[in-house]
Amino acid sequence: MTKRSNRIESILALLTLGTLVLAAIIGFNRSLSDITDHFQALLPGMDRYEKTGFESYVAFKLGSDQPAGYIIVKKADGFGGPLKVAVSVDPAGTVLNAVVVEHRETPSWFKKVIKSPLLKSMKGKKYEDPFEIGRDVDGITGATYTTRAVIQSVKEASREIALNELNLPKPDEKPVGIQWGYPEIMLVLLLAVAVFGIKTASGKTKKRIRWLLLLSGMFVIGFMVNHPLTLVDISKFLMGYWPDVHYQLYWYLLIFGVLLIFLTTNKNIYCHYICPFGAAQECLAVFGKARNFHSRRYQPIFKWLRRAVVWLAVFVGLIFRNPGISSYEVYSTLFSLSGTNREVLFLSIVLLVSLFVKRPWCKYLCPVPAFEDYLRWMKNRMKTVFRKQGRL
Repeated sequence: MTKRSNRIESILALLTLGTLVLAAIIGFNRSLSDITDHFQALLPGMDRYEKTGFESYVAFKLGSDQPAGYIIVKKADGFGGPLKVAVSVDPAGTVLNAVVVEHRETPSWFKKVIKSPLLKSMKGKKYEDPFEIGRDVDGITGATYTTRAVIQSVKEASREIALNELNLPKPDEKPVGIQWGYPEIMLVLLLAVAVFGIKTASGKTKKRIRWLLLLSGMFVIGFMVNHPLTLVDISKFLMGYWPDVHYQLYWYLLIFGVLLIFLTTNKNIYCHYICPFGAAQECLAVFGKARNFHSRRYQPIFKWLRRAVVWLAVFVGLIFRNPGISSYEVYSTLFSLSGTNREVLFLSIVLLVSLFVKRPWCKYLCPVPAFEDYLRWMKNRMKTVFRKQGRL
């Protein structure tokens, strides 16, 4: 790159950082929900509502001074960030109703949750019930994080009212441990093999290991776990929506594992050896005998177009403090085998092009390489600063 192009890239990188910081400040001061709008849905027919805490209320019927119910808002970590649920509880500690008043989930997945019987199944739950998926509460296939957040919010809300307002006995509860299972184990194994196996192998052995990693990533991270690295994950990291490690250890291993490997090896191991959607495209490329498409004339246009799309997506997400609305990827539609008509159409186009062009999504639309470019720019800037300081 010439000095002029380097200067232009540095200016644009700084402008990107400045505009995103500004969007984060604006978004931080936005109010996303007003609990009072949901009073009648949670406790209909009440005469008045009195505030008892930060986001808790007691309700009274006309002509009565005895509490007829309580409303409280609790939050838990969903897929896209904190999810708030307003819960109404009767004087016996039983859940009357529940409404999601604020969320940061991907719109298509959130609609799936709202249309499901999950919230209705919360009605009649007693505060001392376990609220465990598969035991006394039904989950939603493909929306585990959102389901768990709703259930956890309702559980904590009913118990807080029961203990603090109704003085009911505290139920026996097992201490929460870190949820460690096959998704976390497989992710660690894939990252470890990618780092050490690819470094030591060469020739045909290296290609075989790479294909083994890609296919394993496609079936495990893609179809089984359905949680590849997405723009939602990166936006959550940037917005400071770091989930409870007890329930979302996988997110920490994914984000910090990929980031640490890049910073120490200067290689994007995830995209080249583990990415499930990259694997799906390469499988289609073999079937369709796809070719690499390189054009010195149009390559810079595609590069800056991708960066502009990612910047706009993150900017909007920061403004609305919602990582979910920043997502434009087609991963979930493929690996969950469900989606809107628009998502299915977009996915079909990408997969069709993959038969003729190798990894078209990865080359022209995927947001991860845009962040990789930015990290490389930051590393180079820091190295330059340290060299100048060393000379001084």
